[in-house]
Amino acid sequence: MFKRKLSALDYGKDYNPQDETQFRQMAVWLEDMKIRLYPIDGRQSLRDIQNPQWHETFSKYLQDLKFPYNNEMINDRIALSDWLMGTAIRFEYGDNVEKYKPISSNIINNQQKSNSVNQTGNPLEAIDYTSEEFKSGMVKLCELLQIPTKFNDTTAVLRAVSKIITTKLSKEAIDKNQIKEQGSGVDFSIEQMPLGFDTGDKIINEAAKILRLLYIQDLRTLQTKINETIVSVQSFVADPRTDSKLGQIGW
Repeated sequence: MFKRKLSALDYGKDYNPQDETQFRQMAVWLEDMKIRLYPIDGRQSLRDIQNPQWHETFSKYLQDLKFPYNNEMINDRIALSDWLMGTAIRFEYGDNVEKYKPISSNIINNQQKSNSVNQTGNPLEAIDYTSEEFKSGMVKLCELLQIPTKFNDTTAVLRAVSKIITTKLSKEAIDKNQIKEQGSGVDFSIEQMPLGFDTGDKIINEAAKILRLLYIQDLRTLQTKINETIVSVQSFVADPRTDSKLGQIGW
């Protein structure tokens, strides 16, 4: 989820936001190398990640950074990681404007050339994902689908929206739910069910029919799980991460 931002910041370590030690190390590294809010001698308490009082120190650090969210968000390591990385990137760009200005100009020129050549191309290319109109529409869509909206990574949110729609709101998913609902209330008499053989005892015959029904039910349950597994694997294999701006498709 954070691979691109950490790569842009030259953070050369693996990162798992749910690992508290890795989170603290990343936060300290961003302060030391990119943000530099405090003077060097004022970072000692923040660097002491084993200190039992580190959480209070970090909360004070976020206040000094003008962290814009409420206190509950301080415990959300994923949202905090996203915000800290975005802040670090902003500071990095501010410190090296002349360095990144040619890159920004080239990107804009390439986009303009692409738009002029591909007037009838993918309509998604024309969307301004940073506009307030897009963000407002995304928030409403996420609220409708009950998807968290606290992340700044619009790519991840769009993937989540796509997953919800394809797995729960597609025609195939709706038809599957309807079949389950319709198939849950079948009424029939066990005497009408053919056994295929006769033991000569009515009670034993009925017991055999019941065992046969249970066996058939187990087979259907197993087949359903197999089908669901196949669909999940196909969905995973057929969902490469695409960055249309970079012209890359793949993992």
